[in-house]
Amino acid sequence: MTEIIKPIFSVDDLRISFATHDGEVEAVKGVSFSINPGECVGIVGESGSGKSQTFMAAMGLLAKNGRAKGDIIFQGHHLLSLSTAELNRVRGKNMSMIFQDPLTSLTPHLTILEQMREVSSLHMDLSREETDRLCAQWLDRVRIAESKRRLNQYPHELSGGMRQRVMIAMSMLCQPSLLIADEPTTALDVTVQAEILDLMDELKRESGTAIALITHDMGVMARMCDRLHVMRRGEYVEEGLTEDIFYNPQHDYTKMLIDSMPRIDSPDRQHNKNQMPIDESVSGADFLKVDDVKVHFDVTVGGGLWPKKLPLKAVDGVSFELRKGETLGIVGESGCGKSTLARSVLQLIPPSAGSVCWLGKPLNGLKKEELKDKRKDLQIVFQDPLASLDPRMTIADSIMEPLQTFSSLSRSEMKEEVLKMMDRVGLDRNMQNRYPHELSGGQNQRVGIARAMIVKPKLVICDEAVSALDVSVQAQIIQLLMDLQQEFQLSILFISHDLAVVREVSHRIMVLYLGRVIELAKSEDLYANPVHPYTQQLISAVPVPDPKIERERKAIKIPGELPSPMNPDAQLKFLPSKLKTEKKGYLPKLLEHSPGHFVAEHDALDQLLAQD
Repeated sequence: MTEIIKPIFSVDDLRISFATHDGEVEAVKGVSFSINPGECVGIVGESGSGKSQTFMAAMGLLAKNGRAKGDIIFQGHHLLSLSTAELNRVRGKNMSMIFQDPLTSLTPHLTILEQMREVSSLHMDLSREETDRLCAQWLDRVRIAESKRRLNQYPHELSGGMRQRVMIAMSMLCQPSLLIADEPTTALDVTVQAEILDLMDELKRESGTAIALITHDMGVMARMCDRLHVMRRGEYVEEGLTEDIFYNPQHDYTKMLIDSMPRIDSPDRQHNKNQMPIDESVSGADFLKVDDVKVHFDVTVGGGLWPKKLPLKAVDGVSFELRKGETLGIVGESGCGKSTLARSVLQLIPPSAGSVCWLGKPLNGLKKEELKDKRKDLQIVFQDPLASLDPRMTIADSIMEPLQTFSSLSRSEMKEEVLKMMDRVGLDRNMQNRYPHELSGGQNQRVGIARAMIVKPKLVICDEAVSALDVSVQAQIIQLLMDLQQEFQLSILFISHDLAVVREVSHRIMVLYLGRVIELAKSEDLYANPVHPYTQQLISAVPVPDPKIERERKAIKIPGELPSPMNPDAQLKFLPSKLKTEKKGYLPKLLEHSPGHFVAEHDALDQLLAQD
C-alpha cells in the first residue's frame, strides 16, 4: 500500500489584491499548490508576476493596503486567520524566509551578532556563549571570511553579497521545517551561490526541510527543484515536474523564459553572431591603455588607544589595453576589485599608482575641468539604476542632463534628442514626464543606458548593468547594448559576476582575483580551455538551465578558508607551494600561456584539491 504524504504547506484559491489610487490591483488570482516535507518546489516568473506576494501573505507581511482571500495551511495552522502573536510562534522557527533585499530586512542600528542573537533567543534555548558560537559557525558555512569580526559589524559595513549571506544564515539558524527562499542567490557570486544551494539541499535531505524557491533563474531551478510552477500576471500558466517543464514546455511564456537564459555551455547564441568584428591588427595602446593601476585604501583595524591602519589593496597592479569597438568582459567575485577598477579608469577614484591613458594621453593628474572635457566620451551604466537616478527629476530630465553639460543645443533641440534616444532604447515617449519610482527595474535600466548613450560616447562601462533584471529583460538589454555598439562603434568594459552573460557579449575576458589579473584571453579560448584553477572553479559553479546536465555536473571546490584581502599571503591561495620558499607577500606573475592567453602562476589543480 502506497503511503500518502501529507503536505506541510498548502495554498487553496489564494487571491491577493491591493487598494491603490488607480483602483484595486489584483496581484494573485486564485492560485493553489502544496509542498511536501523534504521537497523543493520552484515558483518561477518575472518581476510583478505575484511570486513573492503569495509567501508574504503566508508570513503575515502583506503591505497595509493588501488583502488576502483563500486559505494557507502550514502544519495544520490556517495562517491567514492567525493573530500576530500566534504567527510569531510559527514563523522564524518552523517557517523562515530569506528575503530578496537584505538591506531593508536587516536592522541598521544593530550589529549582525545582535540580530542573530534575537532570532536565537526567541526560538532556541541556548546560552549566550552557545548562541555566539552557533552564529559564527553559520557565517562560516555561508562563506563569510573573518566571521568573528563580521559579527560585530553593522549591515552598512558589509557588501550586498555579504548582507545576503547574513540573511541566509539567520534564516537557517533554527533549521526550519519550511524555508521560503525569495531570490536567495541573485546578488551572490557563482561559487557562493553554489555553496548556498548545497546548504539548502543538505537541509532538505538531512532535516526533511521543505523549500519554496522563488526565482527567475532557470539554472537554479534546474538544479534544485522537484516540481515547478510558472507564474505570469498573478496566475500559474504551467506546472509539473521539473524535467517535464524543461524538456516539454507547453506554454509560450515558459518557452520564452527557458530560451532567454544565457547558457555557459552554449557558445552559439544570437548575441555572439551580432558582435562587432574587431580589427586585431590595431593595438589598443592608442585607445585605452591601463598600466599597472593600483588602488589602495587604509583600513583601521582594532580599537582602543592604538588602532592599526592596514592597507586594503582593492586593485593591485592591473594592466590591459582596449581597442575601438571591443568588449572586454571583467569577471570575478565580490571584493575582487571589478568596480573599483572601473571607477579608477574613469578617475572617479584616483589610482594610488599606475597610469590610465585615453587616446594616447594620460588621464591621471588632470584637473577637474580637464577631466570634464574627457568625460563626454567616457560613460558608465551602474548596477542599480534607481540609486543612480535623481528621484526628483523626470525621466526626460535625467536623460537630458549630459546634454546640458556637454552640448550647446537649445532646450527644444535637447528635448528632441531625448525623445529619439527613448525610442532607440525602447522607452515609450509617454514616460518622459514620469519619475524613476514609477518605472520597473528594466525600464530604469534603459533610462540609465539612454543617459549614457545620449552624448554618443566612445567608451561605456557597464557595471553589473543586467545582474538584477529578469531573464527576458536581461536579454533585451544585452541585445540593445550590442546594437548600440554597432551603431556608435562603442568600446565596452562589461563587468559582471555572471559568466554566462559575459560569454555572450565579450570579445576578450579578464578574470580578477583579489585585485589582480589571474587570466586574460579571448572569450572562446577562456571557456574552451580555462587554465587557472580559479577560472575553472568559477565556470564549474555556473548553473545550466538543463536538469539532467546540471545535476550531473560537479562544481570544483578548492579546500581552505576564503582568504581575507587584508592578508598579505591571500594571493597565494592558488600557489601555496610558494608560501615556504618565497618571501612574505610574493605575488604570482602573469605569464603568456599561449598567444594572447595570459595566466597567473598557480599550482596544479590536482595538487590544490589534495590539500588538507
